[in-house]
Amino acid sequence: MVIAISMQKLSPDYAGLADSYYLAALPFLERTLKQMDLRALQCLVLIAQYSMLTPTRTAAYWVVGTAVKLCQELGLTEEATITKSSSGQALNPLEIDMRRRLFWIVISMEFGLSHSLGRSSCYSVTHDNIDVKFFELVDDRYITSEGIMPGAKPIIPKCLAVHFFKMRLLQLEGRRALYLNRKETPADDQDPWFTQMNAKIDRWMATCPKNDDGSGLNVKWYSLSLFLNIPLAPFFILLFFSSSLTDIPFQVSREAEYHCHSYVPAIAPNTRAVYQCCEDML
Repeated sequence: MVIAISMQKLSPDYAGLADSYYLAALPFLERTLKQMDLRALQCLVLIAQYSMLTPTRTAAYWVVGTAVKLCQELGLTEEATITKSSSGQALNPLEIDMRRRLFWIVISMEFGLSHSLGRSSCYSVTHDNIDVKFFELVDDRYITSEGIMPGAKPIIPKCLAVHFFKMRLLQLEGRRALYLNRKETPADDQDPWFTQMNAKIDRWMATCPKNDDGSGLNVKWYSLSLFLNIPLAPFFILLFFSSSLTDIPFQVSREAEYHCHSYVPAIAPNTRAVYQCCEDML
């Protein structure tokens, strides 16, 4: 599966060969999933990643949804349980780091697909109730069963990944308030909620890693990925979508409407590039 994913990302010219590796891995799928352990979860993550690159093969939303339920079954969705085994025994630092890493990868995929497809998240915990800590930012060779080795320093790829996961939480918070869980407020774009969200987005942008280590995931990319040329634009755009909870969109100011319509043409040509970057990082 790793080879298949790598070849799909390398070039469309290798799509046929990548698919052959994917098909070669499928006979081992059932036996692996029956274990219902971390290896089964890793298997689902690989299939989900391949499904995002090749949507015609397997329904990515179904695979990621299954991975979320297995995360819950394994106790990976809360900090209180992610550090313990099913029998209640404390796990070593290496095992805990892998569990945290799998949680954030799965939840990022799930939030991303929900955001893109306009569906409700199957992870029924709000953004402010997610208490699982991020994985260690040091290189994997410094993470051992005894703890973090001396001299370890954060590495750019993991810093970028954590920053990306924080973006998913911001997207979820905005989508829940404006689209999924409508309340009396915010009723319009003058509500203090927008100011608070704008401040959160500004803080997130200000803490973006300045060195992208050649990955392309720099300040410019993050601005594009969250559509932040005007920080509130993504949320204004969501206001114009029909909602499953109400037939009446928010009342927005002429200024907000102007910004929304102004940035749609800028967003559309770059959408494919944004999601390709997301896939490359995960």
